[in-house]
Amino acid sequence: MPDLNTFKLEGTKLVPTNRFNLEPAKPSASFTVAPSVKVADFKVIEHPVIHSINIRPEIILIPLDIYFPLIENDTVINENSTFKDYNNPDITLFFPEIELTPNNNTVFYYENVLDKSGNKSGLLGYVTLKYNIKNKQVSSNQRNIALNLREAILNLKVNGDLVRINGVINTLTKEIQFDLKDEAVKIAYFNLISQIESAKCNIDLFFDFKGYSKYRRNLLFARDISLINTKMAIKSDLVAPKTLSTKANLISSPLLVKAGPAKSMISSKSITEIQRENNIDTSIQAELVKSTFLLKVNKTVGYAVSKEPATSLYKTADGGFIVNPFNLNEDFSQFKQIFVAGINFSKLSIYKSMVQPNTFLLISKMYSLSKDLDTLKPCISTIFHAFEDGVGSSEEISKISFQFAIGPNLSEFDLAKLKIALLNNNFIDGDTTDYFNKVQFLFPNDIEAEYEVSGNYFLQKSDINVDGKHFLFNLSTENLAEASIMINALNNTISQFANINFKHKEIKDTSVIELNIEKTIGEIIAASIDNDLKKIQIKNQSFSSCRLNSILLVYNQNATYFNSTFFNSYPQLISNDSKVLDSVVLNPSSASGNLENVFFDFENIENISSEFNQIVSQSTDYNRYIQIEIKKQAAATSKITVELTVLESGSKFSIERLKSEFSTPILFNFIVKNTGINSTLISYKTNYFDKNDNLVKSKNEVFDFSTSSKITIIK
Repeated sequence: MPDLNTFKLEGTKLVPTNRFNLEPAKPSASFTVAPSVKVADFKVIEHPVIHSINIRPEIILIPLDIYFPLIENDTVINENSTFKDYNNPDITLFFPEIELTPNNNTVFYYENVLDKSGNKSGLLGYVTLKYNIKNKQVSSNQRNIALNLREAILNLKVNGDLVRINGVINTLTKEIQFDLKDEAVKIAYFNLISQIESAKCNIDLFFDFKGYSKYRRNLLFARDISLINTKMAIKSDLVAPKTLSTKANLISSPLLVKAGPAKSMISSKSITEIQRENNIDTSIQAELVKSTFLLKVNKTVGYAVSKEPATSLYKTADGGFIVNPFNLNEDFSQFKQIFVAGINFSKLSIYKSMVQPNTFLLISKMYSLSKDLDTLKPCISTIFHAFEDGVGSSEEISKISFQFAIGPNLSEFDLAKLKIALLNNNFIDGDTTDYFNKVQFLFPNDIEAEYEVSGNYFLQKSDINVDGKHFLFNLSTENLAEASIMINALNNTISQFANINFKHKEIKDTSVIELNIEKTIGEIIAASIDNDLKKIQIKNQSFSSCRLNSILLVYNQNATYFNSTFFNSYPQLISNDSKVLDSVVLNPSSASGNLENVFFDFENIENISSEFNQIVSQSTDYNRYIQIEIKKQAAATSKITVELTVLESGSKFSIERLKSEFSTPILFNFIVKNTGINSTLISYKTNYFDKNDNLVKSKNEVFDFSTSSKITIIK
């Protein structure tokens, strides 16, 4: 759940500092991490990702028949709550009623699954219902709130536990179907016919709706530190050339929060200042925030068994039945680990659901830094917390926070290939037609698996929240030298590793976290298919170059074709580069039908050192960057270490480079407390080693970072 107390500017909106634009999480996941709500079966929360303050509000003409409620306090909302309309306070709004009924005289259906010998080997079935958003009767000054059903979950009860089944929603026919297999078929039947209230199953229905709320005044604003005026004299070599005036791509400037004075709080006045700083012209002031709200409605479902098969809601292929056909086994596993030919166990663990057909739990063996969907930049922010003494003469950095998002290192190409492998290895249940759409992948957060981070001092002390399949880390430290070590590791692409251990009932599994801003995950190739012209237009949406390795084409009826040889000599795609591919050349067979989707195996070629000159120019009173360059060395020199001491703070750092890395510059960062002490000296010792790791010589020197931004290591 994003931290809603400190905001940053993204475009023309203020959003929580640890909000990253990731794949949207399921509404149920948002409720899982939301603060507890007292009302048991009727809950409303503000969507944790949508929350934002638009600092360039526009006058929008809203049709007279569209109404938006003003939400004051979502923790006390129930099904009978009323709201004022955003446009017309004389209009009262309330929630419509939600009804569930059997679908076409059927609520439960099952069939026996036969093996190759014709013997019964399992069960497949489903629970099917119709939902109705029933508007309440209204007077001339009353209206119903428009709701959209986003997700439905069937909660089955067995042996003191819950088995959750995801529903398939058809918004056109207002139908919900919960697919079941084996023991889940039996559990659903016993839950539905039970006369004991606590033994009945129930359904969570998740709706969304638009509304307005007042933004809280006790919110802090985190400014881009590179835009803050610096008091320290900076020489000409610290000023970026005009050609480097754009912001860095992979390395984002830190944010600065000034704690203490009231001016750091977000208010109408501070929003005006933010607008002026960012050249945003508007004559309208935002007092209310338009957000997406999520509504959770829980409905208990149960239907008695009819006395006549013809009127029974419980059916098989032969029609209705009225006699219990099942013997329930309460001792069963919800997931079973499977091994699929062609899928490397060191990359992925796969668990097949024993209660829902064609559902697989995936535990990626590697979790990496996620890309933002909009900017395609690494989802990582550094926030400096400055304490101001009230007089304004000095400010001191008191704490530094790192906020970042990691996700499973599985691309859309990987998942598409996995679906094909599941089909080829007979892991698809029932009819395999349209298996690409039938297969459902779950991740540990989808089943509320327990998790624990270990093996890394920095990462394991973080506050961690979940956002869909991603994990949001919030790491804060008051040790400024420790923070600089983390910044230097990130800026110089020194991977930070940790373990993340998952546990869910009988499942215990472990993945590795690798934190490196040159090794991020996320799709960067946009593809547009033209079946008439037999063309595929592709575009590299990233700001880095990209190498294509192979393509997977998926046609109607789920025919697939894989081609890797085409890209053996294909040129790299530079940033924003577009190309047109001939689908006939990619797949000479003309009998495949219409192309429905394409998936690319690609390599994002990111070079962080190309941004170092630009980053150095963004040094401030709080945060200093120095670039270290190793010039051509003697042939016998195989390793160099540099030990630096910042005299103002006493912070010590050690940097090591092997011979193969001498040509790659080093971006060295350290934190300046800015407390009036004006020492600008760094002492550093350079050690030279031969190929046998013997110390050949050492040099001791002093560097003044107020006169230069580059330390040069010579022979």
